[in-house]
Amino acid sequence: MSELYQIPGLFITALCHVIVICYLSEHKYSKKIFTLYGCMYVAGFVSIGGYGYAILGATLLFAYLVIVVCTFLFSCIVSQSCFAKKCFLFITYFCLFSALDNVLKIMIKLFCPKISAPVGFYVAVILRSVFLLVVLVLYKKFAEAILLSLEDKRDRRWWNLALVALLFYLLQACMSVLNVKNVMSDVQFMSILSVINFIMYAVYWLVFSNISYMKKDAEAALVRQNVEYLSVRLATQQKAEEEHRRLRHDIRYYLEMIAEYAKTGDTSAILAYIREYSNEVSETVVKQYSINRTIDSILSVYAGKAKESGIAFQVKCNVKAELAVRDIDMIALLGNLFENALHGCQKSEKDKLYIEIYIRMQNSRLTIVCENVCSEKLGVIWQPA
Repeated sequence: MSELYQIPGLFITALCHVIVICYLSEHKYSKKIFTLYGCMYVAGFVSIGGYGYAILGATLLFAYLVIVVCTFLFSCIVSQSCFAKKCFLFITYFCLFSALDNVLKIMIKLFCPKISAPVGFYVAVILRSVFLLVVLVLYKKFAEAILLSLEDKRDRRWWNLALVALLFYLLQACMSVLNVKNVMSDVQFMSILSVINFIMYAVYWLVFSNISYMKKDAEAALVRQNVEYLSVRLATQQKAEEEHRRLRHDIRYYLEMIAEYAKTGDTSAILAYIREYSNEVSETVVKQYSINRTIDSILSVYAGKAKESGIAFQVKCNVKAELAVRDIDMIALLGNLFENALHGCQKSEKDKLYIEIYIRMQNSRLTIVCENVCSEKLGVIWQPA
């Protein structure tokens, strides 16, 4: 029962886990429900850990494994991310937790050999919690946006990242066991631990750097695509302006023709001529699909592509001129959506081809619905945003 002084330290550790998981994950529930789950987790963590410290021996190792599983389940329950991403974030966090725990314990043992066990324990717990919270702040500021570029739930890269994190976590867990068993000297343990941590941080640096470069390349491609959309829109407007200039130039000729018909009293010819002229004017007008410049450019480009392929293109768009969605995100979303719709129509082998797109704001959220002809195996395409 001499180890029960560690129970308050277990509470601090569990609370640190809850805070990290709260800000690390994408919330699935409200704050009240998350707090309820968090309190249940803390109670279970302290109870299981306290029981393990009271019995010691193999029971302590078993309690540690149960706590790891419970923490993983807690992070999975409260997060709405894909399972592979949950695994990666959780394993990475526990890997960092184990690395800090090993380093702090061995440093206290080497540099403060006369310190009492309770004091050394709480120094390690407090410093470890502070470092973890600092790392969390750095992650939110610098790394979270990078990981958001890998949001596709079907992306296998999350599993690759999770396997890398699992490898380093197993190494850290082995080092923890070796430290408890005292199978090597403190200097040897510190040397091996330093090498493992250096390799781990280097690998993570390379991983995040590559993801960052991939994200920048993807955004650059979307910017180029936006320039292409705007260029096509500008070319369409220039062509319409040329037609308008031609019509303005020929207006005297049209008026003379109407006057000749009026002299002879041929009103039917006048009306037919006016209708013909009106149709010619209406064909030169550049259709505006949306007051939002980015959406209007994308819709205009794909309306032209649909017309070239003989596909009826119908749009109902009711959005504000300025949206919270970034232009490059809108380009990626609508571009992929329309490309899929065009390919679906072209490969359907049906006589009547159409694409219907509905864009509107609903409860402060942008809603996009696309319906188009496609193969019978696929059915109707529906894409919300």
